Amino acid sequence: MSRRRAWAPFLAVAAVALLASLAGIGNRLAQDDFVVIAGNPRLHDLANWREILSSPFWPPPYSEFLYRPLTSLLLGLEYALGGGGPLIFRLCSYLAYAGSAVGVLLLAQRLLPPRPALAAALLFAAHPLHVEAVAEAVSQGELLVCLLATVMVGRYLDRRKSHDSGLRTRDWLVLGVLYLVACLLKEHALVIPGLMLAAEMLLLPRPEWPRLRLAPGYGFLAALGVLFLLARTAVLGGGISGTFTAEALERANVGERALTMLRVVPEWLRLLVWPAHLQTDYSPQELIAASGFGGREALGLAILLAAVSAVWLFRRRAPVVAFGILWTGVALIPVSNVLVPTGVVLAERTLFLASVGAVIAAVGGVAVLWSSHRSPLTAHRSPFPALLACGALVVAGIARSAERQRVWRDAETLSLRGVEDAPRSYRSQQAYGYQLFEMGLRDRAIEAYTRAITLAPPRHEWRVRNDLARRFFAEGRYDLAVDQLSASLRMAPDREETWNYLVLGYLGLGDYAQAARLADSALARGGSRVVFGGHRALADSAARDRAPPGSIRIRVVPAQPGRPGGEQ
Repeated sequence: MSRRRAWAPFLAVAAVALLASLAGIGNRLAQDDFVVIAGNPRLHDLANWREILSSPFWPPPYSEFLYRPLTSLLLGLEYALGGGGPLIFRLCSYLAYAGSAVGVLLLAQRLLPPRPALAAALLFAAHPLHVEAVAEAVSQGELLVCLLATVMVGRYLDRRKSHDSGLRTRDWLVLGVLYLVACLLKEHALVIPGLMLAAEMLLLPRPEWPRLRLAPGYGFLAALGVLFLLARTAVLGGGISGTFTAEALERANVGERALTMLRVVPEWLRLLVWPAHLQTDYSPQELIAASGFGGREALGLAILLAAVSAVWLFRRRAPVVAFGILWTGVALIPVSNVLVPTGVVLAERTLFLASVGAVIAAVGGVAVLWSSHRSPLTAHRSPFPALLACGALVVAGIARSAERQRVWRDAETLSLRGVEDAPRSYRSQQAYGYQLFEMGLRDRAIEAYTRAITLAPPRHEWRVRNDLARRFFAEGRYDLAVDQLSASLRMAPDREETWNYLVLGYLGLGDYAQAARLADSALARGGSRVVFGGHRALADSAARDRAPPGSIRIRVVPAQPGRPGGEQ
């Protein structure tokens, strides 16, 4: 009976995580899964394991700016086990999520009394913010890094409390192996030593011996982090930031990026505390670059100052609360975009690790308030109101998570819902337009693409126009495709893709002289001699034979946003 009681909290937490996820068991692949899994031949045969471990996360021709070899290998294994079907990916994601929630429980049990610890883990397991990380197979690294982070911090606390002289060499070796595995799953695992250091400073009593004795161990972890960065640089080339920067952060310096991210801080808080509204895309104009210090920036700064003040004020009176807040802050460093710009200003999946600290801080704060208001006369009373509130939040979280999982059913459902959730996002409008074309609603599709063009940042307008041109190519409307491509070329004259499509458009129209001139211009700009030389030869041949317009059929496969495509 005692063993069953000991296992009950773990089973309850895992069950809640599964209940929050199982509504998506029939979901198909969506978004990045198409490119990283379905469109990545490397993952389709485990015999390629050496290439998988030495290649970028994203396959060509997509931007090769991430290195997650163990996640790639794991996805390749799942592809082999499930024959490329989505079911095995769903099941593995759900198991990883349940494991992460159990990891949160194990960590919380070291910090809080039994009931608050269970409450924190249950709230984590039911949190609707986590749906994006669970629904996409490519985000399994996010889930596993969280599990490893909670295990490492928990193990660190255990070893520090049991050995007055500090951690032994064997302990550091175990932590080092776990740390290296986490980094190879997803780059943001580099912050895990920062989480351990936060636990050291806030949760452990000040020892009689100096903490400098821990320096060699932390130096060992730092060396492993540098080793990972060197391996990453060897594979990807360039610096640690990769090659892709979010639209709102392009050409921005450190100060401008900091101002923009101050606008994001209230969104972080909202999503961590009350994720009633969720969306898959936060691109312009949903979130725009800051042009100066205004009201939203002031609100973000106030939240940051309040968080820093809370850590300082609670460091002795409520160290668990301070630790939870500091955990959240450390986990957000990789996506803060201040020191190193990334490819996203805000993505819900990137808050997964940070949410661990948020639930610990919230439940820890409630536990402190409850104990501080108890008197000898009321000490015997059960904390029924707090338990009832926690239960209601867990049930509401499960229901919201289940509803959100169904949004990820397939690419079509996600696109249609995406434009409702983020109507000012040019990417959402573009994806919506694609689906309307697929549904045969041509006029409405063109309206959606027009909205996307209006909302897109000037430097990215060409992407939307080229995508619309591909749709016109599929219809045989070369005149409309040429109109879009000509505008695209004016906006971004250095895009070889646009030159290529524009030459093809004039070939389809039968304007061989203009096609030849554009091919020559592309060659003069350093364009591919194979591609544009071939176009020029075809234009010359058609002109000599006086081929009538329409003699040359152009086939360009429309590419759904987030899927491979655009082949000619």
